Amino acid sequence: MNGIGIKVVGIGTVGNDVLNKMMKKEIAEVELVGIDANQGNLDKLNVGTKILASEDLSEKVQSALKNTDLVFILTEMSEKKNNEIACIVSEVAKTMGILTVVVVATSINSNGEAEEIKKLEEVSDTVIVLPLKKLVEADLSATFDKLFEKRDEIFIKNVEFITNLIKKQGIVNLDFDDVKIMLGNSGEGITAFGKGEGQDKVKLATEQIINSPFIKNLPKARKILLSITAGADIGLTDLQEVTMILNEKFGADQINMLWGYIMDAELEDKIEVEMLITDFSK
Repeated sequence: MNGIGIKVVGIGTVGNDVLNKMMKKEIAEVELVGIDANQGNLDKLNVGTKILASEDLSEKVQSALKNTDLVFILTEMSEKKNNEIACIVSEVAKTMGILTVVVVATSINSNGEAEEIKKLEEVSDTVIVLPLKKLVEADLSATFDKLFEKRDEIFIKNVEFITNLIKKQGIVNLDFDDVKIMLGNSGEGITAFGKGEGQDKVKLATEQIINSPFIKNLPKARKILLSITAGADIGLTDLQEVTMILNEKFGADQINMLWGYIMDAELEDKIEVEMLITDFSK
């Protein structure tokens, strides 16, 4: 599992703010790269590699992504320039044979920004969409500060979720090849997260996922990737119940589901479930 090169590229104000927050967290063995069209914004960024978006952007990105197996590209769609930069970065990465995952937040007034997402899908492996409009609808009382804090948390959680499956030693392990099968050429993806505690922990965690504002009214998925973290007291039947419930709710007839289980001694009588669904049936 070691030796897999993972980089996280932040684009624009939002993407780079997320990178600054990631610097304060311990995410296993990832390198951070900031890209912006404004030098002043880059000056506020606390990462080692910074790229000013200019005419030779493709060459700069190619150099920054050497020895990379997986890249996350973080961006927000309210600025048109960000979309253009994200497409360039993604296309360069994909051409280099790098597993390319774009995590993009759509704007609050968006109805999905389908055209922009489609452009990103054409030059990447998976585009994980964070629809801010759905976050607003789920909590109409939230302030803008709370909304944007939640958005940034979800950006980071997506990177941690996939990275930990590859890098962290678990009881049931997935490796990079497994993740590549699930994310390679998979189109749009949606993530959801759930936690549970006590006797009904599996029910509580899976209900949180099922009720996530991001995944309502979606077609069935041909690929489901799960990360389950729980204490040593978790039983095999609990793990099987998680996979069965989520497969039944979200899986298409021909489904490829992979899951990993990481034991955390601090989560006694608790469970955390992270899910990515992708490759939707039309």
